[in-house]
Amino acid sequence: MPWQRFAGTEATLSQVLVRSVGGGDLWPILLSIGAVVATTSVVLTVQYGQIRILFSMSRDGLVPGLFSRVHRRTGVPRAGTVIVSAFVAVLAALIPLGDLADATSIGTLFAFALVNLAVLILRRRKPDAPRGFRVPFAPVTPLLGVACCGYVMYGLGADTWIAFGAWMAAGLAVYGLYGIRHSTLDRPAPEPETTP
Repeated sequence: MPWQRFAGTEATLSQVLVRSVGGGDLWPILLSIGAVVATTSVVLTVQYGQIRILFSMSRDGLVPGLFSRVHRRTGVPRAGTVIVSAFVAVLAALIPLGDLADATSIGTLFAFALVNLAVLILRRRKPDAPRGFRVPFAPVTPLLGVACCGYVMYGLGADTWIAFGAWMAAGLAVYGLYGIRHSTLDRPAPEPETTP
């Protein structure tokens, strides 16, 4: 079946499959199960990542120490897990899934663009630093990464950009009001104790 038949329509993938290969209700059910499994895995991955990011930021003094406390027996940052999970649950209950997906996309693309910029900066400022991996074809590869992320971000809607700006403002406020005073990143590491 040619794709042009569905161009410009609101047909979902399950409708396209039913029209092209038949199968009645089988395809919509299988695709719905696949969508639920895929969405669940993505949400859990994002949550686990955010919990660990807050854990590291807390150890660096950028967010309160609550996020770096771990359970004695399991080693899991329990408070961070509960807070992030509750926050995600509230967002999921109040904001449409498409808007959440767009917000996640713009945040992820921005983070990827920053990583590419960091590669350029580190190559320039610390060219001889030992690295486990060197990006090939630098500076072309990181510049292409920044350009591609920027291009995809540009295609996102105005509401997504407004939400992104609000999150960035909130993050800068946390940094300005808390992180800048408590950060341990620019303090010299304490000298190790020696035995006499």
